[in-house]
Amino acid sequence: MNMKPHAHRRPSRANRALRAFTMIEVTLALGVAGFCLLTIFGLLPVGLASNQASIRQTIAGNIASSIVADLHTTRQLGVASTPRYQFNIPVGGVPLTSSSMQTVYIAASGSATVINASPSATASGPSIYRATVFFNTPGQQASQTGGQRNATQVRVLVTWPALSDPVASNGPSNYTGSYDAETALDCN
Repeated sequence: MNMKPHAHRRPSRANRALRAFTMIEVTLALGVAGFCLLTIFGLLPVGLASNQASIRQTIAGNIASSIVADLHTTRQLGVASTPRYQFNIPVGGVPLTSSSMQTVYIAASGSATVINASPSATASGPSIYRATVFFNTPGQQASQTGGQRNATQVRVLVTWPALSDPVASNGPSNYTGSYDAETALDCN
């Protein structure tokens, strides 16, 4: 029997390149993957901040809608102050006074914590939002125009954080974010 020792064959250079990666290729692949991961991790805080701002805007919009609904409900009930937030609505013909701006501080739950006074922590939680309602009554125009009725213009400004402007009698000025809504009431 003819026994030839098997010669140990070395694969050609082209075949070796197909079977394995070189250290340079592995290092480059890890570098590219690391750069991509750092970019994604760098964008996470931006996305979270954007999400938080969106949540606050949505809550402020819901608060403004609730206040507007409360103001419109008052007309149907025939009373002078709103049932939920206790805003006193000036009637037509009454000149504007300091009471034409009224403030309510609102907790994260949406319940009023303080009405027309400086905020503090209450049973419903700390104040997160400040809602300021500006009334612009039509004044004496109804009597001057032959009994024509004019609407009371109402501006609802919801700002946060609530404690950036803790004095209820002053208009808000030091807030981080705001939501503004306007409506008209037939109160005269």
